[in-house]
Formats: sequence, structure tokens, C-alpha cells
Amino acid sequence: MALEVPYSYSYPTHKTGTAQDLMSVVTRAYEVHLERTKTALPAKSDWQRWLLEAPFAVLGLGVSLLLELLPAETVLRFHSWLFNALSSPHRYAFREGDEVLKHARELHDRVAAETGQAPALLALISHPPVLGDLAHLNFALVRHAMLAMRAARGAPCKPRLLVATDFFALDTIPVYQEGLYSGFMGTYHLGFDRLSVSRNPMSRCLLRRTAWDRTPLRLLRLLGAGKEAGMVLAGGVPSTTRILYAVREWLGEVRRASALKGRPAEVLRRLRQSADFARFEDEAPLGERLKVSAWRMAEAWAMAALAGVFVGANGTESAADSGKLPDSARGRLLDCLSAFGLDGAEGEKALAALSEELRRETPYRARFFRVLAGRVLKAGRPIVFVPVAHRLTPEVGVEVHEAWAWRGLSGGSVKGWGPQGRAWEGTAEEFACAFGRENFK
Repeated sequence: MALEVPYSYSYPTHKTGTAQDLMSVVTRAYEVHLERTKTALPAKSDWQRWLLEAPFAVLGLGVSLLLELLPAETVLRFHSWLFNALSSPHRYAFREGDEVLKHARELHDRVAAETGQAPALLALISHPPVLGDLAHLNFALVRHAMLAMRAARGAPCKPRLLVATDFFALDTIPVYQEGLYSGFMGTYHLGFDRLSVSRNPMSRCLLRRTAWDRTPLRLLRLLGAGKEAGMVLAGGVPSTTRILYAVREWLGEVRRASALKGRPAEVLRRLRQSADFARFEDEAPLGERLKVSAWRMAEAWAMAALAGVFVGANGTESAADSGKLPDSARGRLLDCLSAFGLDGAEGEKALAALSEELRRETPYRARFFRVLAGRVLKAGRPIVFVPVAHRLTPEVGVEVHEAWAWRGLSGGSVKGWGPQGRAWEGTAEEFACAFGRENFK
């Protein structure tokens, strides 16, 4: 149903009772941003999705199958041409002889020699704006990431990209292009459909492999096999980066530090003592199965508070846009922390940690690195990380930064090397902060 404004529309989401419902907070925050900035998006009707989306998804699946069969170097040249065309008329030369790429290759070979295992390659990428004059950088970045992984490997390979393929991510292009992109990028690459349950049955059947609950395992299996993958470390634009990923990871840390982490019913009872939370629980677009989870409800409430939506606000104060903790959210977040048993100085300390991370365009993603360490590195597969970031000053550009590597685990600590081969050791969370600060804003 269209909103009563001339600039945007409601994304086709509905209450599912799964973690997908958290995206309703994110999409509403983005809609408020579109309304405020008077940004127009292409109108897309239900009949277009029924008639056009699925047939073009089938075409995309055919392209995916063809690329699986073609030689690796041919596939890489195709992607280089494709992303160059999509970023046209802008061009950013990839300099294969750069020192950082030589160092990445040397680090790759060193890891392989010392561990006896070919390392997985993971290019972690920054996320420039998706609208306006800088949107083309998104294509230039993934092109550089794929070429950088080929250079680091020193042999033919088929790098895959973890990319969002839902209609929230593809809202600026026509429906038929959505279908083609979702079929091709979702299956040949690692499609991440955050709104899969809201697709029509035909499209959902064709694109079931790209559903949000399958993508993490697809990535872990790929890396566990020693292959190559590229992904945006932030997880998306500010509305998803700050409102979804930073908040959920922050509350995950709060939960682990809480004396009530084994008593979710008590946490939910304490949350409901807040009149503001009770009002949010009644009005929020969350399915009934989600409402019985203390952890998901706390996440949804904190996200809504930071975005200024579904909490009696109009979105004028949003951490997604400003990167600052809104005054209107402070009290709600302190109530949330209190429900977890963190009061007074403990609560203020936790809130200060969130405020610091919200200032960043790219959150640290500590939980992501912890999963990598526990599922890939622990299984014996070393990892080489290749950072790729955009630059806005003194001129717009794309940069490949110095590679980092994980060699192995010892007593819960990650051992490996930082830029230019310097030894590094620490927890996965410490790595996330060090890597993020050095490579991304």
C-alpha cells in the first residue's frame, strides 16, 4: 500500500514471526529518510512482480549456470567488463603491480606454506551511498575486490560476492532488472534476500537459495573450502549498518555480560514494566512468534528508538542519518539495559560504547569475526583478509589496502599477521576493532 506522500512507498513486508520482521524497522526508517529528502523511487506494482520478476529471475539463473561452466579467467573478465559498464562513465584503474597486491600475494603464500592449507580469501569492502553521484562506486568497489582476490591468489579462481538481492536493496531499478539481478547474483554469487518471506510464491520458490537464513551457511561453507568471497563489511547503507547490525551486535554483547542471560522470561517481564515498551509491543510490525522472544523484542525496541520510528516519533531524530545517539533514544536504551540488569554506571558505559560505534560508517562487526574464528579458523582453514575502500578526498577513488591474515587459534586467541607481515595476536573481537579502525571510517 502506498504511503500518503509523493516520494516513496511502503516496502512489501508483512509480519512473519521471524527475525525478518526486524527489517520492518529498517525499511520504515529508510522510508522516512526518503520522505524527508524528497527522493523519488520507481513505482512497482504487484502485477509487475507477478508477471516480470519470476521470468527474469529464470533468465538470471541461466546466466548463473553458464558462468559456473565457463573458465575462471573468462568469468573474471566478464565481471570486470560488467562492473565497469555499470559504473560508466566513471573509471578507476586497477593496478595489478601495486605494492599492496604484491604484499597480499606474499602473505597468501606465507600462510599456505606455514599451515599447509590454501587460505580462504575474504575481501571486505566499504559501502558508499546507493543514491546520487557516488552510487557508481559500489560497482567499482566490487570489481576491484574480485581482481584483488585474483591477484592475491596468484592463480585462476572464481571469487563470489555476498550481495543483498531483495527489493529493499534493489529499489532504484525496474522490476525486470530486479528479477535478472536476483537470479544471477543470488545464485552464482551469495545472494542475501533479507525479505525473502515477503516475495510472491513463484519468486520465493525460484530464489529460495538466497533466503536470509541460508546465506550465512553458504558463506561459511565457501570459506571453509578455501575459496574466495567478497562482502561489504558494513552490511549495508547507514539505515541497515547502524540501525540493524551495530545495534544487534551491541545488544549481543550486553546479553553476554548480563547476569540474566539465562533468564529470558525475566528480561521480558522487566522490559514490559516500561510503558513505552508496552506501547511499542502493541504497535510494532512484529509477528506473534517474535514477541515471545526477549532478545528479539529488545533488539527491535532499541532499533526503533535509534531510528525514531514506531515509538511515537516522526523520524526526525535518527542515528541512521546522523551517526549520533538521539536524545529521544537515550532513556529507552537505558530502560532496555536496565531490563538486562545493567543499571547506573554499567548502563552508561554500555551506552557510551554504542555511541562510539554509531559514529562509524562501518561498524566493527565483532560477532561476524567471532563466527569466522569459531566456524572456519577453528576447523583448520586459515583466512587472508583483503580490505577494499572508497576514497572521497582529495579525489574520488577506490583503494585496496594492506592484507591481514589469520593463521590459527591458540587458547581462544587468533594468531596471524597484520599489514606488511607484522605479527598479530588477540581475540576475534579485538581483531574486528583493529581491522576496522585501520581500514574503514
